Amino acid sequence: MTGVVELTGELIAARSPNPPGDERAVAGVVREALSAAGLPEPRVIARERERPNLLTTLDFGPGGRHLVLCGHLDTKPVGGAAWSVDPFAATIDGDRLYGLGSTDMKGAVAAMIAAAGRLDLGAGRLSLLLVADEENGAAYGARHVAPMVEADAIVIGEPCGRETDFDRLPLVSRGIARWRAVARGEQGHSSLSDGPRNAGVEAARAVVSLADGPPLDAPPNPDGLEGWELTLNPALRFDGGVGYGVLPAEIAALCEVRLLPGTDRGALTAALLERLDGAELEWDEVDWLEGTAVAAGDPIAAAVRRSAERVLGRAPADAVFPGTTDATWLAGAAPTLPAWGPGLLSRAHAADEWVSVAALHTAVDLYAELAREYCTG
Repeated sequence: MTGVVELTGELIAARSPNPPGDERAVAGVVREALSAAGLPEPRVIARERERPNLLTTLDFGPGGRHLVLCGHLDTKPVGGAAWSVDPFAATIDGDRLYGLGSTDMKGAVAAMIAAAGRLDLGAGRLSLLLVADEENGAAYGARHVAPMVEADAIVIGEPCGRETDFDRLPLVSRGIARWRAVARGEQGHSSLSDGPRNAGVEAARAVVSLADGPPLDAPPNPDGLEGWELTLNPALRFDGGVGYGVLPAEIAALCEVRLLPGTDRGALTAALLERLDGAELEWDEVDWLEGTAVAAGDPIAAAVRRSAERVLGRAPADAVFPGTTDATWLAGAAPTLPAWGPGLLSRAHAADEWVSVAALHTAVDLYAELAREYCTG
């Protein structure tokens, strides 16, 4: 069986940037790795042929509980990030394994497969759910697969570290509100100083007003979790206009708010409209993904803490995961922890993304110990 570091490298080399979105190559690597580990042939669930989701289940015997370890097979594109190494070569330098998706989250996928391959429990079931399209809305991934998932608990392998690997146990996955701040004017000749209103200037004013406003009101924080806040990110991209010589009729700024469980859409919309300084709010096609939460005392949270104490010598601190995860779609099937995987979120979606080689090996131990703790409990 291929080791976790080598398998991570093979997964990185199997390119799966999303957009455009095509996970067939990386799914092929996964199927070979499952076979090499002696694991059952996965069920392929695909809304479209080039967007496969894989589900394999190990049945250890009667009794116990059913745990699903979930990872996504796609990555963000390289985009404009200036890498110092080949993003797809899985370069190792000391304890660092560089590569696109190393942290987010092909390293975790490799660790899940390696952990499953070493298990022989007396009860319970363990499934690996490896999905497409997490990075661009999940219409071909978890959103499509979720109605078919049965489990007692789900753990997603997103990078959970804040300062060091595995130093946080995220109980909450923040959702996301996606929208555009749209300023409108009248198209005209840019040489006329007394010409039509400049929609570009109006859009800029709206963005500054959004950015300089006070923090948005968050819903109550029932468990006093670290990181419990709504964050507003205006001007992720500007769209519109013609070019030199033409005053634009419309300029839109793409914006987002990272949501918490219990966020009131009406109250948030009203707060944003107060800041838009004359611009309009238009919701994106994928407009509102709810945040999710697992209770601090839930059996899966307790099992992660106990298994972490055995492997790491300490239990991680409960926290909020800053990003939006497939927990949005999967939490309806079972309590879903949004992040328990190697790496730091700060390395994801950036140039020279890397994961610790030591953390990959630790992740194998953590997943195996978690399965023993939860499935047989």
